[in-house]
Amino acid sequence: MVDEYRELEKEMCEKSLAPNLPYVKHMFLGWFQPLKDVIEREQRLQKNKSKKVRAAYAPHIELLPADKMAVIVMHKMMGLVMSGHEDGCIQVVQAAVSIGIAIEHEVWG
Repeated sequence: MVDEYRELEKEMCEKSLAPNLPYVKHMFLGWFQPLKDVIEREQRLQKNKSKKVRAAYAPHIELLPADKMAVIVMHKMMGLVMSGHEDGCIQVVQAAVSIGIAIEHEVWG
């Protein structure tokens, strides 16, 4: 059974379907609302600042609703962690770029 699960996990990672694994879905349920709330708070914060003091990412964080952005972030992060890294670690820059590209695809795609 362990070998069967490892094979399923490997196959799901290779096909970028790792977020569909049952354990991952369970984790997502706990992460979604807090992440969505933080994104919404940051969207409001940046929107209420003058353009001179807004963060460089401010125009980008407003491109999608917080719930869509939260789902994209969760799926990209889990996919990155579960694919191709023996120690389960990824570089912050790689994660940020991957998330940014996924958000751009959703906005423009």
